[in-house]
Amino acid sequence: MTPLALTLQAFGPFAGTERLDFTALGRHPLFLINGPTGAGKSSILDAICFALYGQTTGEERTGGDMRCDAASPRLLTEVTLDFRLHDRFYRIRRVPQQERPKVKGEGTTTQNTEAQLWQLSEALEERHCLVARNVGEATAQVQALLGLDVKQFRQVMVLPQGKFRELLVAPSSEREKIFARLFQTQIFKRIEDELLERSKGIVARVKSHREHISGLLAGGELESEAALDEELAVLIPRVEEASARYETARRARREAEQRRDAGREIERQRQARDTLITDKCAHLEHVEAIEAERQRLAQNERAQHLRAPFDAEAQARQAFETAREEQRQAQAGLHTQRERTLEAQTALSTAQQRAERLGELTERRRALGEYLDKGRALEELAARASQAEAARERLENSFQRETQRLDEIRRQGEAASQRLEALQDEYQSLAGALAELGRHRELEAARRELEALDEKERKAGAAERRAGQALERCQAATQRAERAVTECEMHWHRGQAALLAQTLEADTPCPVCGSTAHPAPAAPAGDIVTSEQVEQARAQAASARQAQAEAERAHEAARFEARQHAEQCRRLTQALGEWAEVPLAELERAVSTFETQCARREQVERETGALARERETLRGDWSVQDQTLKAAQAEREAAREQALRLASQRDQVSEALPADARDPKALSADLDALNADIREIEAQWAAAQKAHGDSVALQARAEERASGAATRLEQCERALEVARAEWQKALATSPFDDARAFEAARLDEAERLTLVARVEAYQRRLDELNGAIAAADARLGEQPAPDMAMLESAVEECQAHEQAGLEAWRVVDERRNVLTSVRQKLAAAHEARQALELEYRLWGTLSEVANGRTGHRISLQRFVLGVLLDDVLIQASQRLTRMSRGRYQLVRREDPSKGNRASGLELDVADTYTGKQRPVATLSGGESFMAALALALGLSDVVQAYAGGIRLDTLFIDEGFGSLDQEALEQAIEVLCELQSSGRMIGIISHVSELKEQMPVRIDVTASRHGSTIAIKGTTSL
Repeated sequence: MTPLALTLQAFGPFAGTERLDFTALGRHPLFLINGPTGAGKSSILDAICFALYGQTTGEERTGGDMRCDAASPRLLTEVTLDFRLHDRFYRIRRVPQQERPKVKGEGTTTQNTEAQLWQLSEALEERHCLVARNVGEATAQVQALLGLDVKQFRQVMVLPQGKFRELLVAPSSEREKIFARLFQTQIFKRIEDELLERSKGIVARVKSHREHISGLLAGGELESEAALDEELAVLIPRVEEASARYETARRARREAEQRRDAGREIERQRQARDTLITDKCAHLEHVEAIEAERQRLAQNERAQHLRAPFDAEAQARQAFETAREEQRQAQAGLHTQRERTLEAQTALSTAQQRAERLGELTERRRALGEYLDKGRALEELAARASQAEAARERLENSFQRETQRLDEIRRQGEAASQRLEALQDEYQSLAGALAELGRHRELEAARRELEALDEKERKAGAAERRAGQALERCQAATQRAERAVTECEMHWHRGQAALLAQTLEADTPCPVCGSTAHPAPAAPAGDIVTSEQVEQARAQAASARQAQAEAERAHEAARFEARQHAEQCRRLTQALGEWAEVPLAELERAVSTFETQCARREQVERETGALARERETLRGDWSVQDQTLKAAQAEREAAREQALRLASQRDQVSEALPADARDPKALSADLDALNADIREIEAQWAAAQKAHGDSVALQARAEERASGAATRLEQCERALEVARAEWQKALATSPFDDARAFEAARLDEAERLTLVARVEAYQRRLDELNGAIAAADARLGEQPAPDMAMLESAVEECQAHEQAGLEAWRVVDERRNVLTSVRQKLAAAHEARQALELEYRLWGTLSEVANGRTGHRISLQRFVLGVLLDDVLIQASQRLTRMSRGRYQLVRREDPSKGNRASGLELDVADTYTGKQRPVATLSGGESFMAALALALGLSDVVQAYAGGIRLDTLFIDEGFGSLDQEALEQAIEVLCELQSSGRMIGIISHVSELKEQMPVRIDVTASRHGSTIAIKGTTSL
């Protein structure tokens, strides 16, 4: 950070407005701030520190205490600083809390603190407002830009009066915070934490595996893994022997079951044959009904031979009835048509009498037509005269409207001009709304992000608590499951003796000791635990351990997420400053207000343009309207002359017509009525002639139809007599007695098909039963009935022998399986533990080294900072050696003073006169100043040498040079001059006269009764 300009107003001893242009001191100046005691030299450093952080270089004075008593009451106390950082330019302005006169009325009011931060262009013009008023937000922005808080800024960039030894004698913890911020080594701290968490997880899993191995041995009732191997060696041959006995009994049981199944099959076939015989007897009971249905089908076949003459007689009878009905209808139609012909003759006579008046009516129509033509001409002239008069009136009215329109355009133009002026004033008042809207939107977005992060933090915290509770439940469940496994395995082993005792039989050797006598067999104590229950308990314990591991991972992930959200909230809250406490609704209302103002500003801009265009349009309209009005006046005069001429012609035509012929409508109505009568008479005469002719023709056709119907009736009657004779002849030669017997023998097609299906189904079922009975007799042959009771008894006896062999084999096999499972689980557990131990050798060692638990007990971050501090001390010692004439060097204490992780950054001074190291606190006042100055300069060199480090382009030193002798002072000045050539700005506040002589560029602070002033003196090297 390099200051460019500082403006002080009513600040400290400066009563007016003082501007200090640091660019006038040169590009990389070494300058002196000179002046008498109390003039305000240190106030310049206070102003720089106050502008950046809102605090002075000392904690004794606040911003409100810096109000100048000699300043005008209406002059606000404020400080403005322009500075450059990483090739970017910024301006910050701060106003402390103070009392000021009221704008209206008497008395004072409190001026609250405020701060503004802008990003500037290279010409130092305000480009973008970063902070509008919020003090906390401005401080947070400055800390983010510089990378230092106010305390660290005082220690590395400003050496205040009486406080230059703070960084030199600071404890390791304080120096660690400063160096970590300057060199940005927080990543090493995160590495320490991550390694520690990972190593703790590995240790917990190793402990869990050791407990699991002990539980496996206890569950198998084994004292050691050697006992497991011995018992397995004894069990394996016993299992093979029991398995062989069980296989022999199983084969015998299968053979007995095959003999029993063969007997069951013979018994089933005999029962099936008896069932078929019973079904055949029941089927033969329906033979008489089936025979009757066969007889009905035969009668129907005989009746089919008489079907042709029967159908011919029926058709002839139907044709006769149809012909008789047609003959009756033809006679009725002929009578009706004769009556209609008589009526048509009467209507023809009446129409002929009316047609004789057509000549008279035609002459009357001609006369009315002539009068009508003249009346229409009169009406046309009258209409034209009316139209001309209406046009005259319309033009007169239009002339009046155009005159009013011209006046209206003039009034609208005046109103538009007034409205345009008002909108232009409103637009100027809304000029700053857009910038404020952008700034408040950024604040609102950040505030919303903060609320979202708060919600995420709450949810993450709740998730962490739930994960912790779930982990506790899983741990408790794992402990219960492991205890249940141990108890279950113990009960299982205790119950094995009782199970074995249940399989013992008298005079049968014991599978354990071989004795045939069993004087005291073990009795079961309660429910016996099976091997399945043991395996189920072990599976539940494994599931519980897996669930616990998953719960541990979930809890660790939830805790990491909660810390991450908390850190994000902290950073965003720090960046927002005071705005973080402002309710979101208030920010939304502010954004809404500025959005409304911006929208209104755009609307005003549009309305202004529209009004300007409207005013120009009105001006053009006024000119056009004036020309239109003049043209309308000429048209009005021409229309009046036309109306007078047409009215005169109308009156002349009206006088030439009779009074009763002057109404064209009445004449037209009379003519229409006359034409209608003529058309009616002509149409009636034509219709009567046509109706008479049509009626005569229809009567002739009706007479022809009546004659034809009578002829067809005689023919059908003769055909019916022939068909009846043929039918009677065929019936007489048939086996049927009469027509009723013939009708009874006939079947319709559906009934015939039903009877045929029933007869065929009966015969098909009878054939199936006969075939099945013959096949059953062939399969059975001469086989006798089997003795099923004897066969079932043999199967049960073989099953009992097989079950006894199975139980004997199961006892020894289950024990072998248990021991084999324990061995496999032990092998897997040993393998997993070895993997964890190998993993711990890596991550545990890394964690112990990184967290300072080995060797000198220095953490990773302390080690890195120690290396960086060594670089700083090398640079500092070069300058301190020169200033102390080769006596002192700054060194890092190798032997930790505390023997814990909080050490490693302590400073000592190496005294070449005594050859010993001693604490820096033992240096005198002048020696401490030289050491502090050397440390600050060395720190500045090293920080700037590291990529990504914070830039320390400026150093201010307040007093301390008075404690140096002449030679030490010269060495210090020489060191500072060399540092200036490396591109840094160095400002010194001192009363030492030798400095005034050796430093050509200085800032003189002059004190007076009315307040101090600032002036730049000396030459600068640009």
